[in-house]
Amino acid sequence: MCRYRKSNDGWNALEKKAEMSTPEARYLIARSASDPNILYGFLLFQMVTEETMDDDVMAEVAYCYELQLVESARNYGLGEYFMKLLAEIGNHWKMDKMMLTVFKSNKGAFRFYKKLGFELDEISPSACLSALQARKFDYEILSKKCS
Repeated sequence: MCRYRKSNDGWNALEKKAEMSTPEARYLIARSASDPNILYGFLLFQMVTEETMDDDVMAEVAYCYELQLVESARNYGLGEYFMKLLAEIGNHWKMDKMMLTVFKSNKGAFRFYKKLGFELDEISPSACLSALQARKFDYEILSKKCS
């Protein structure tokens, strides 16, 4: 939530709640094996159609809206496992790619997603705008083929 508050668009709890409870929202949830009340994290995703730089082509996308892990669950491979499961789901449903949005200030997330093979998507501000225009955006859009 902190990064959202500092973002250009700010934090809107009602909008985030609506996004997280839309009928299309799907979750992968990690709980403790010994106590199901202990949550380690979740991945929120949706299967969506996204624009491309070609006006006549849309992409079928497994879109990662949120990947959240409690601090104590980080660096054990859980985030990587969640993203691997999303790739398998995307493959199963024959999606073109996986996508996500990441704040430029979140250097750890950038390193994590780059390690998993994600790159700037063609519609990411830095990929499709001039450097001057792209500076106005505090996020990038990353993607990776599902196959």
